[in-house]
Amino acid sequence: MNGYLDLSHKYLAAHKKRTILSIFSIVLSVALVVGIFSMLDVFIKFEKIQVIHDYGNYHLLVNNATDEEKEAISSRIDVKNTGTLVSFKSGSINSNRCDIVALNNNFAVNMGMNLLKGTYPEAENELIIENWAAEKLGAGIGDTVSFAFADKTERPFVISGIFADYGGTKASGEPGVAISMKAAAKASVEKTGIFLIEFKEQANMKKAEQEIKESLQISDERMGRNEHLLAVIGQSDHKAAVGLYQAGAILFFIVLVAGVVMIYNTFNISVMDRIRSFGLLRCVGASKAQIRKLVKREGFLLLRWAIPGGVLLGFAATLFCCALLKFYNSHLFSDMPLFTISPTGILAGVAVGVLTVAIATLLPAKKASRVSPVNAVTGNSEIRMRKVQKGGTLTKLLPVEAAMGIGSAAARKKTLVLMSASIAFSIMMFLGFNVFVDFLHTSLKTTKPYTPDISLTSNESLSPDLYGQLSHLPGIKHVYGRMFGYVNATFDASRLTEEYVNEVGSIEVNADGLFETPEKSWLISYDKNQLKWAKTDLVEGD
Repeated sequence: MNGYLDLSHKYLAAHKKRTILSIFSIVLSVALVVGIFSMLDVFIKFEKIQVIHDYGNYHLLVNNATDEEKEAISSRIDVKNTGTLVSFKSGSINSNRCDIVALNNNFAVNMGMNLLKGTYPEAENELIIENWAAEKLGAGIGDTVSFAFADKTERPFVISGIFADYGGTKASGEPGVAISMKAAAKASVEKTGIFLIEFKEQANMKKAEQEIKESLQISDERMGRNEHLLAVIGQSDHKAAVGLYQAGAILFFIVLVAGVVMIYNTFNISVMDRIRSFGLLRCVGASKAQIRKLVKREGFLLLRWAIPGGVLLGFAATLFCCALLKFYNSHLFSDMPLFTISPTGILAGVAVGVLTVAIATLLPAKKASRVSPVNAVTGNSEIRMRKVQKGGTLTKLLPVEAAMGIGSAAARKKTLVLMSASIAFSIMMFLGFNVFVDFLHTSLKTTKPYTPDISLTSNESLSPDLYGQLSHLPGIKHVYGRMFGYVNATFDASRLTEEYVNEVGSIEVNADGLFETPEKSWLISYDKNQLKWAKTDLVEGD
């Protein structure tokens, strides 16, 4: 033994069961916090992926940017990528209505335009089209199609590539078409140019936006922001991630308190069992500070095994949860990252481990340092039983063994309170998480009677006989179906709301007073069951 501090290691080695239980308690605390914050990071990354998929991977945009403005912004050290997006009014491809854009090739992936085969358009007569549209048109790479802008002047264009489907355009039945920037520059039709900016991850985007406005004299009306993406990454006034981390902080505090209560009990009992030993150390010249250091060292020795074990267990739990979500419901969570090393989770786990031990050993260390050398001789354990008159009530009501146990527990009030608090926190955490999961499950399960458990869809019409066959299956409560299609509908212009008119802008009313919408409308057929459920939403008529 090289010094008095080696006594800590020898004591832990001599009491293996107590040491293992203490390490296990710290491991659970660290693992819980690592798992909580790692899952928060995973969900934020997943949300970022979804936002990029829906709104594009850009942070700022400039409307109708000049070449000088584009060059100045692109040369900034905090800018990662830039590109120009040119949008047109709806055109047609082989007489099918389509959405038309032109985009720099280097920014195509940022906007979800992932090329499946072929190349991006370069020549004035080249375009790329969505995969589903190519299949519908029966066209492939190298084929020539009839393409027209809003002026309806048809031109021959060559398909140079096919890119992944967009959900919105596929649902509307209007394919997305991207032409080359050369074709966009040559087109003499109405078009809108947008300069898109992607910053580096560590950039201060709010500051950069202000600097761009001031240095290039760009008005607020010409600047735009991808608020959804900025909110997820914490670069917006609407910080979507803050609420998640606030919930994580609350859980961190609960785990910390529960861990402190459990570990404190262990160290308190350990100190009470070694009053005589501490007294002997005082007899041979140990100071109060040395005794405190000895007790605290025992706690921090536990961290050598507890923190690595807790971090690994937390990552294992995170991996299990991610795999469960990713593979159990691949339709919703297919883009979720499977394995994520979260620096935030590691730091939070280490912090909860260190704080748990530091706080839990504080009072026991002070108690041990107050032991006087006299205790080494008397063997006094410093438990002073109050001299109270006992009427023997417990022995009259309970068996002698139970009465003695209750009396012994009541004699150590602090220990009794801490043990009760430990059990109470365990119950509270269990019930709290259980209620949260039940609430989440309830919120995911809709209470609407018309929400199906299983849906059958087909591009072709389903047989009417299938309706009757399914209705007679055991366990089936309702079977209902609908058909829908996209149509060009007209509406009475006098019944349009002011809000709709302001949103659409200028509207053209026919001579008969009807208004034809620029977008196609859904025509949906309801069956008997659906018409019955729809009565609650019926405003007028039958």
